[in-house]
Amino acid sequence: MPGADPASALAATTTHPKPRATGFFNPYVQIALGALLVTASELMLKKGADAATSASWLGVNALASLWTWGGILTYILSFVSWLYVLRLVPLGIAFALINAVHILVPLSSWFFLHERISIGRWSGIALVLSGIILIAQTVAAAEEKL
Repeated sequence: MPGADPASALAATTTHPKPRATGFFNPYVQIALGALLVTASELMLKKGADAATSASWLGVNALASLWTWGGILTYILSFVSWLYVLRLVPLGIAFALINAVHILVPLSSWFFLHERISIGRWSGIALVLSGIILIAQTVAAAEEKL
């Protein structure tokens, strides 16, 4: 622009928001994928730990189980997804949303491993779900304005 301040022209070209990815690379899809991967990882690690004999003091022999290695690999994949999310979403929002694992892990443990969920735990699940819904609504409203 003729007559424009060069500093403001430079700022206008360098401070625009990062483009939002869509589909699989949408950071909110990646948060959901990360929560599912962590849940799968925890279930596999539990199966691997259960396969370990009690002869091992630290349960190191669980490393002989394919369940354990599947859990480790799945956890690494969730970590990669998480690093991607952190580049695009504020930590406070991303961390609050990834807490869906506090819902998914107990429900998956109940469904797949036949573990019991106490009334207190059900209450905690309801509270976590309420918090996630509130944060998701806030984020959706803010992104709508963009």
